[in-house]
Amino acid sequence: MIPDGPTELPDWAVSQRGHLQASVVGRFGVNPPWCEPVGRIRFSIDPGPTFGHGGHPSTVLVLAEIDRLEPEGLSVLDVGCGSGVLAIAAALVGADPVIAIDTDPDAVAWARYNASANSVDIDISTTPVVELEGPFDLVLANVLPSVHEAIAQDVLRLVSRSGGTLVLSGIPEERADEVAGLYLEVGPVSLIAEHRTKFEDWTAITCTRTSASS
Repeated sequence: MIPDGPTELPDWAVSQRGHLQASVVGRFGVNPPWCEPVGRIRFSIDPGPTFGHGGHPSTVLVLAEIDRLEPEGLSVLDVGCGSGVLAIAAALVGADPVIAIDTDPDAVAWARYNASANSVDIDISTTPVVELEGPFDLVLANVLPSVHEAIAQDVLRLVSRSGGTLVLSGIPEERADEVAGLYLEVGPVSLIAEHRTKFEDWTAITCTRTSASS
């Protein structure tokens, strides 16, 4: 039986439920609540009418980075959290605190619903990124290039000067250099792109900020 969520679903969201499947990324296993759990670190996600069921290539790339970085005890910000997949994954491996924001109230409602279902403590809101106070040890931004253009300066401000890490995703491969340029060597902040991964036609870029950066 498929459980009810926090908001009413449009027809397309109801229709897609029959096509959603569980997926495994590294140690993480993400499953719709009506499917069998998978993976070593298991959590359920009902995307409702929002982005994020765990299997989209851009999400897979960031989940793989969370698994690689192992942010236990680190502060994490998820910008454009959608259904909460990335924030929940970070919380499950011991990140604390975890902050998640999205401009869509429905996304916030469903991310809170999913966080509760997985018994993790995440601060989820529609707070604009410009109003957030940092810094954060790890910032995740899985958003489209047009959103990266709008938020880059504010996101840079939130990356910890003491070795903070920024994971950029939601980037079509052909626009990876363009989006990277929004964050690298911009103004007084200097980041180093240390890791770039690709899955299907999507790219993620992991950057670090050194303690010498002003």
